Amino acid sequence: MNYDSVFDSTENQALLAVCARKTIRTAAIAAVVWGAINLVIGCFAVQVNPLNAGILALGLLMLGVGVSSLRKPSFRSLRTEALLSVLLLCWNLGISIINARSGHSEHINVHGLIFPVVAAVAFFRQYRRLGHLKESINSMDHGLIKEAKALCKQLFKAKLKQSPEIVQVTSKRYRVRLLEDSIFCAQRSLAHAFHMTPEQFRTCITNLDKKRLRVVVRHPLGKIVYGFDRKNSDKIKAWLSINAAPAV
Repeated sequence: MNYDSVFDSTENQALLAVCARKTIRTAAIAAVVWGAINLVIGCFAVQVNPLNAGILALGLLMLGVGVSSLRKPSFRSLRTEALLSVLLLCWNLGISIINARSGHSEHINVHGLIFPVVAAVAFFRQYRRLGHLKESINSMDHGLIKEAKALCKQLFKAKLKQSPEIVQVTSKRYRVRLLEDSIFCAQRSLAHAFHMTPEQFRTCITNLDKKRLRVVVRHPLGKIVYGFDRKNSDKIKAWLSINAAPAV
């Protein structure tokens, strides 16, 4: 995945670890829900056909992996969730084929196959997004990750009126702390966070002459696009002018 080289720094790698774990926990919640749904479906389906015990077992496994991932998020649990989602899809397809060949077409629900497909695609998409970060995040010092997480939480605990160095995007999903020689940006859900120098941040602004600034960041976990209102745009412009690189 193409992303800005600034994310290769130790500081941003620690923030990436925080974001990745948050993403894995979100996927774990989805796994718990999807596992519970299949568990309920399996309980009823097994009464119709003993072969449906498979979906019951897979639903139970998905539920268990999801709960385990909530307690201790890891790439292994995310990979297992992706694999189980594919197995659930294959099982549903297999049962549909068996019903079709045995002449029980009334038991085939095409719309019921949509959710297994969506689930399988969603879990594998998340795993692919995070897969390239596995080694760097696994080798990251736990203390540094804990410190990075605390910084993200402090940013959103701060009151804007009492913190002139903090600006908020129009959607209120992101906040940016304007430091002396860098900026720190984080999403409220902790799905994205990063540090940048003033010059690096300047290159992410699509048009510095506009009254309302728009920022595009090529983040390793997906491109980020957000905008600022006029008041916060003026604060950023003033900060950039103060931290402008001296002419050679």
